Amino acid sequence: MALYPTFCYTQNLYDREHSQKYAEYLFSSRQHTLAAEEFERLVYFDRNNISFKYYLVKSYRLSGDLNSGINRIYSFYGSSLDTMPQIMATEFVKLELLSDSLSTVRTFIQQKSRLSPENKTVVQSCDLLLNGDYNQANLLAEDAAGKNPDFPRDIKILSEKAARIKFKSPVIAAGFSAIVPGTGKFYTKDWTDGVVSMLFVVANAWQAYRGFNDHGVKSGYGWTFASLSASFYIGNIFGAVKAAKRYNKNKKNEIDNQVFDFVRSDNF
Repeated sequence: MALYPTFCYTQNLYDREHSQKYAEYLFSSRQHTLAAEEFERLVYFDRNNISFKYYLVKSYRLSGDLNSGINRIYSFYGSSLDTMPQIMATEFVKLELLSDSLSTVRTFIQQKSRLSPENKTVVQSCDLLLNGDYNQANLLAEDAAGKNPDFPRDIKILSEKAARIKFKSPVIAAGFSAIVPGTGKFYTKDWTDGVVSMLFVVANAWQAYRGFNDHGVKSGYGWTFASLSASFYIGNIFGAVKAAKRYNKNKKNEIDNQVFDFVRSDNF
């Protein structure tokens, strides 16, 4: 009986076709870190394919690896960023906004970038919000929304919200606490700490008064509580300043996080 060799042919699971299908599956299932690895393979197969480059950079952004996304764009275009296609230009500014590289964003949009006029206005609005220029951001968004009904509603609403924020003055907070201990923290809506500060200063001042009233100005008891009251009084003033700064920082962080959420949402 003659024996004939049997040849088994297996599909190459690492060729371009299979890599593309797998990359698309990973991206659609939100496994963006793994998707980036597959799109890296695809870019290696075909470095001129804009779609592969775009989804590679986008996968890095959606996975949170902003630096890798930015570095890949520079590796593709070098210093000639104005030659990027529009979809890559938009991806670039998203990466830079999320990295809080506002100076890079401003330079890019002021130059002859490939951003669409609509996206350029959206990016400028985001830049102003992240920079804390809330009134200017509101004016820009209001004007853009009036001219273009497709202007993102989320940015318009966020700009209006930011423009209405009343930040707290550390000087006013200190002044309130200097006049009536604890009220500087009431001004910054830090009610619990304000009550505690007021009680500590008043309680120690009352004990100092009792000591001096019962034993005269040489009362050790009186001077002990007078010193405690004075230190709590001074601390309550500095605490009011810190509370005002903390209040302002929290409000700005709230706006910043909503801008970042908008950029991640891919609504432009």
